[in-house]
Formats: sequence, structure tokens, C-alpha cells
Amino acid sequence: MHVARKDQQLLDSYVGDNVREGGLPENVLQPSRAYFMNLVDDIIQKDIAAFRGLRDQQVLRDYFTLLMERSGKQVSINKISNILKISPDTSRRYLGYFEETYLVHLLPRWGTTNERILSPKKLYACDLGIQYLFIGERDLGSYFENYIFLLLRDRQKLSYYYENGVEIGFFTEDQTLIESKYNAEMEGKQLQVFRDHPAQRKYVMNSVNDLPVLGTQWET
Repeated sequence: MHVARKDQQLLDSYVGDNVREGGLPENVLQPSRAYFMNLVDDIIQKDIAAFRGLRDQQVLRDYFTLLMERSGKQVSINKISNILKISPDTSRRYLGYFEETYLVHLLPRWGTTNERILSPKKLYACDLGIQYLFIGERDLGSYFENYIFLLLRDRQKLSYYYENGVEIGFFTEDQTLIESKYNAEMEGKQLQVFRDHPAQRKYVMNSVNDLPVLGTQWET
């Protein structure tokens, strides 16, 4: 759908506001960087480190920062373990701790049981404001995809679709294929896979203006 330049700039400003403020009611009413920092620190210190008897809280903070940088991407436990000089088993446990405390959500690949279990999972932040705290506005497309995930996760059983080296963002249990392309277009091999997929419904989300087809409006 065509959107006038002026209207697109306004919509983009809403994206920026939602990225910075996130969706947690306490912070939306009184936006504060300190709120998110204290929230994350409390979870790391009390719900993970103290509960699990872990002494090195800094490696947990570094681990979480790396996760935020990978929001919307497949997570390689081995790569993170190499960066932080920890074992793959420790890396796997730490990822599980962050998922258990709801700081991150993991999305499996669509496919056979083996594919779902053995393939790397995609990662999403629990809130855009927390992601922004760690990485700033480097990639608005990542935030937009994260927002779509948060909209859908409580309504549908979700997976990501992967075939022949091509990834498409979301595939729902009611056979809907969704790709997030913030202010961009799908092309090449990805476009061909998207067109050929036998999904009942297919959506490419290019901007905030496309969100109503998913049953929602961006908060303004």
C-alpha cells in the first residue's frame, strides 16, 4: 500500500517511540532508561545468578548483550561460547536461563521433529525498550520484526520457515506465512520461495501501515 512521504515519516516516528519506550506499562507512563537497567539487573542478579548459585554476573550481562544484538536472528550457542570463552554446555544453560526468566523468547524452525529440535532457534527480546537499552537504533528492521513476533506469539503457535538457505520470518499454525521487510522489498531467491509456498495466506510487512492485516495497530 502506498503511503505519502509525510505520513510515512509520521509512522516511522511512532516506530522510534515504541522502540525507545517499549511496551511495559510502567515505563510507557514514565519513560526511564534506569527502569529497564534496574529490571534487567534484578533478573540477572536475583532470578539467575543467586537462584543458580552463579558468581560471575558480568559474563551473564555480556551474554545478554550478545543476545540482544542477535534479536531476530538464529542463535549459535557455539559462537557465543567462543566469544565469551565459556563451554558450549554453559552457553546452552545460560540461554535457557534467559528464556526461563522471560527476558528472551526462542522461535523454532518449522519442519519435522528433528528439524525443530536440531536446528538453531531464532531469538526475540521480551520488550523493544530492553533491546534498545543494549543496542540503540542500529537496526529498526530488527525492532519491527521483534514487534510482529510479540504481537503474534500469544495468538498463534509460531515457527520460522527455512528452505534451501532461505529464511522467512514466521509461519503460523493456521498456515499463514509472514515476512518482515521494514521499508524494504523482498527479492531474489527469498521472493521465489515466498511465492511458491503453499500457505493459505501470505503477508509481507513493509511498514507500520501493513500491521492492521494482523489484527492490530501500532500504538500512537
